[in-house]
Amino acid sequence: MRGSVSGVEPGECRVAVFIYVPPYGWYTKPTCAQPLTVIQSDGSWTTDITTGGVDELATRVAALLVRTNFDADCVLGLPFLPTNLFAQALASAIVTRQHPGVRWLSFSGESWWVKTSSERVGPGPNYFSDSTNNVWVDALGRLHLRITQDAGRWYCAEVVSARTFGFGWYRFVIESRLDNLDTNIVLGLFTWSDDPAWAHREIDFERLCMDTTGRIDGNNFQFVVQPWEMPGHVVRFKVPPQATSSVHTFCWEPGAVRFRSRVGGLAPLSATTNVLDTWVYTLVTPQSGDENVRINLWLYDGMPPGNGHEAEVIVSRFDFSPLAKPFPPVVIRASLIGTNIVLIGTDGVPGGSYLLLSSSELGLPACAWMPLQTNRFDAAGNFTCTVGLAETQPQFRFFLLQLQ
Repeated sequence: MRGSVSGVEPGECRVAVFIYVPPYGWYTKPTCAQPLTVIQSDGSWTTDITTGGVDELATRVAALLVRTNFDADCVLGLPFLPTNLFAQALASAIVTRQHPGVRWLSFSGESWWVKTSSERVGPGPNYFSDSTNNVWVDALGRLHLRITQDAGRWYCAEVVSARTFGFGWYRFVIESRLDNLDTNIVLGLFTWSDDPAWAHREIDFERLCMDTTGRIDGNNFQFVVQPWEMPGHVVRFKVPPQATSSVHTFCWEPGAVRFRSRVGGLAPLSATTNVLDTWVYTLVTPQSGDENVRINLWLYDGMPPGNGHEAEVIVSRFDFSPLAKPFPPVVIRASLIGTNIVLIGTDGVPGGSYLLLSSSELGLPACAWMPLQTNRFDAAGNFTCTVGLAETQPQFRFFLLQLQ
């Protein structure tokens, strides 16, 4: 196995590598006597992860960037990597290897494996199917999840990312109505680790009609940082009727998770946008570890849809961006009012600042554009810019929003 690191002094750091071999567990590689791998002066590193009898059957590989004074016991057959390993890591990368017997697909530039079960399993519990009738990606690259019935048995759908993303910005774009799904149907967009530490590192968007007491309360969506039973860990709201697309974003950072959901898509100047709810969670924020992203469509308590109908949800894209690179804002409306150009947009960093630039040539580098004004996004990430035509000069018709 080989890789590279950047942003650190190679002589001051090492790489700690671990593999997971089912059903035996996690192991330090290459050996307990040599638990750390040296980083070369150019940032590259190489290590042998097949020093045991069945190491070639490993399904997950973890590489942690650590200091040379990294201190941890050798890992031999543990079901989960200890939390203290991630606490000492400067950075980490964890991937799931494609292996026989599991269906894989590509969606939004990432590899995902498709869940299947011959017995009822969580969530629900339910039966899950990896059939192309339940999970598929269409010609436009959109992920379809479908709950189906076959021979009197209901099957649900779930995909799991091969990669662990860690702290950063997560975005899910839905191209389906959520208000008209049966009350027993749940859509989950979330992170999850099999390690029970930090409540499985579960951070959720959920289309769910039941509140924390199991009562239908008129809402149909919620933000959650698990455990949901604890006060202050759930915010519920309603996705309105007829909303055919919606965007759900959270920023996971040390000490906080920032949620935001809105109606509308990502294409500029193409949709009416309405922020549904925002929330900043700061109670007990999970530490990133070996979690993956999961997207699922399942039945609450394993109960069949009350209307007896199969159901489908389309997820048009999933995006991740590191903390330092928030997703770009979207201009949703541009209009000429009197002698002013008014730009209205959304998806900015709540409370963050931006600089509006203008140019007559779209191909110029940003440093050559004319700065017009500095302003801030509101608490929901929305913005409105009003520019007098005299400020832009008649030939200036291109605008650029630059995050500060």
